[in-house]
Amino acid sequence: MDIKSKLREAKKAVIEFLFGATTFEFYRELKVMSRRYNQAIYLIIIGEILGIPFLSNYYSLRLLPYMISDIKWFKRESMREKELLEEIGEIHVH
Repeated sequence: MDIKSKLREAKKAVIEFLFGATTFEFYRELKVMSRRYNQAIYLIIIGEILGIPFLSNYYSLRLLPYMISDIKWFKRESMREKELLEEIGEIHVH
């Protein structure tokens, strides 16, 4: 390994450390919120399959082609058994 590659690795390590020390918690919260919003959108779009009546049929049909590739993910995520300890990590008492 030459000096340039070592400097590149050191720079990457410093950047990752600063990211973890400053914004990682915010990033993790953002990912959880994003996942919940995605689940809510899928529930609205695919709600009729589940038997939940919504008045957004027109918009659901317009969005469905863009989201058809993630339907397997939504089904798996919504039907997955969740442990109590998983949910406790997302509860914030401020």
